[in-house]
Amino acid sequence: MPRDLFGRDPKDEAQLTASPESQNSGAMGQDWHNDFTIDRGDEGFGFGPSRNAQGDDKALSDLHPYVQTLSLSDVDSCVALENATFPEHERCSREKFIYRLTTCPELSLGLFSTTTPDGPTAALPTYAHSRPPDSASPTKKSTLVAQVIATKCASTTVTDESMEYPSDWRDRVSLSERQGHQEHGRTIAVHSLAALPEFKGRGLGKIVMRSYMQRMESSGIADRIVLLAHDHLIGKS
Repeated sequence: MPRDLFGRDPKDEAQLTASPESQNSGAMGQDWHNDFTIDRGDEGFGFGPSRNAQGDDKALSDLHPYVQTLSLSDVDSCVALENATFPEHERCSREKFIYRLTTCPELSLGLFSTTTPDGPTAALPTYAHSRPPDSASPTKKSTLVAQVIATKCASTTVTDESMEYPSDWRDRVSLSERQGHQEHGRTIAVHSLAALPEFKGRGLGKIVMRSYMQRMESSGIADRIVLLAHDHLIGKS
């Protein structure tokens, strides 16, 4: 039976801190992937077939992670995280990131950690693209450690068309064709769910995905969330 991952888990909530903004005022698609659906049913949103990631409760106190909507200004961090997480033939291209973060940034979410140059994230591949969280903390950097990147589509599964983008998207007023993001669609197609391998086992992917589903459920902009996964990963997330 699908389980409701939109319900707040006290353990996860305790590990998330407010973003600096609130404190101061925030490549897939091959045939050998399986389609997961997070659907709105009688019991709310559920995720199946899968189980919760077995994150280690110890280990997030040094990161103080917080979630924040991604924007085009985060594209370098997103590319660095993608390259560190996936083999080359599965990575989302930089141009696709630019398209998705320009066309529908509200559908993408990042998990960040704010640290000093000698902190736990300073050696990460995304640190070089980090920015100060606010003007009052110039020595600190807000570093991307996990992300969810998505678009909307009209179908109930992730299609080849939804994985692509119109080649002339920068010059067009209307983006209503089948390729790429479809604003009228009621399905959120997740194209990248990634967490830095340096923090494997800490449950970062679980945290960012649960936060993402909670936000999408609250917004009411879609009826379901779908994503792709390798056969051997089913039941391990």
